[in-house]
Amino acid sequence: MSATIISLAEKRAEREERERQRRIDAFDQELRRRLAMYLEGEDIPVEPIKDNPYI
Repeated sequence: MSATIISLAEKRAEREERERQRRIDAFDQELRRRLAMYLEGEDIPVEPIKDNPYI
């Protein structure tokens, strides 16, 4: 019988990386949305985008 060792630290790192990537994707999508609004001549929101993963 073989045992499988689950590395909790590895699982946590994978989960944190998925969450970080989700935050980056959401931030980038909001940036693209605001850029499209700007290029169309519409008013863009002045408040900063919340949950900036790059800071």
